[in-house]
Amino acid sequence: MLSFARYLLTAGAATCLDIALVQFLLSLDLLHQPVFFAATIALGAFAGMCVNFGLSRRFVFTVDERPAHQQFTSFVLVSLTTLALRLAVAYALVALFALPALANWLGMLPVGAAAERLAHLGAIGIVTIYSFLAHKHVSFAGGLFNWLASRRTVVP
Repeated sequence: MLSFARYLLTAGAATCLDIALVQFLLSLDLLHQPVFFAATIALGAFAGMCVNFGLSRRFVFTVDERPAHQQFTSFVLVSLTTLALRLAVAYALVALFALPALANWLGMLPVGAAAERLAHLGAIGIVTIYSFLAHKHVSFAGGLFNWLASRRTVVP
């Protein structure tokens, strides 16, 4: 439980950078194409991922015997699955916010791209537990191949 609390603090610092970058890019009003929303989230996620790796390696997880660059490779692979999940959730939330009742409410907010901003924040919150568990059991536990090998069933 303590490692999850520490993860929330370190990931929170990384998330602050992620959110600040994404919110800044959203304020530039570049969302004329849906792909820009995905690119904006991906850019914020990459910046946050770099910070999260350094802080998590130092303060949260027990470092395995692999060199840092191998741990970083595992961390990137897990982060890419987290990004895919975050994008799916964000687009689902944007679609949800397009429903008339919610769209009217969001239209009253004094910010541009309110649906996209809230969808980004909601997606981050929803995927946090997945991210922690995936990094704990894959990124900092010997990597993807070690995790897959531990799941293999031996048939006599």
